[in-house]
Amino acid sequence: MSASVAGRQLKLVPWDKLESGDGPDAATVARDLELLLFAAADVDDGAYERLENMIESQGYLFECAPAAVSVIVAAATEGSIQHAALAPSLDVLGRIVGPCASPPSPEPKQNQLREACRAEAMKGYWALIRIAMERDRYRAWAVAESVLAVLDEEHSRAILNEE
Repeated sequence: MSASVAGRQLKLVPWDKLESGDGPDAATVARDLELLLFAAADVDDGAYERLENMIESQGYLFECAPAAVSVIVAAATEGSIQHAALAPSLDVLGRIVGPCASPPSPEPKQNQLREACRAEAMKGYWALIRIAMERDRYRAWAVAESVLAVLDEEHSRAILNEE
């Protein structure tokens, strides 16, 4: 993991200074992201389930969300996510940038976090297109399509439907 760009990105983020659904220290988010993205395929320790409500909860984004998006996007772009973990990893990304998080919030901080997350996710746009075009047995392509639909439905649909 440490040799990858995504692994380095994960280590560079000051997780202990970012808020998560678990409180003012997002170190548990970093550990669970590391397990989800980089652990061996046969390791199922519940990282995906634990990340629920730690980064995003019912449309509310926590301060660690943009950093989490940056790590997921880096890992997806470089192809360092284990095949079995790709769909759950992209699902986490989709929950962060997804439709439940899209209505404008009366809180300016929430709107700023939402925009920062989408900007980070757009950095992996072409990687998501590549994943969406490769039909895999874990259905990561379907999750990638749903994330792309949120980020840029018109253009991604045109690219994916081109033959």
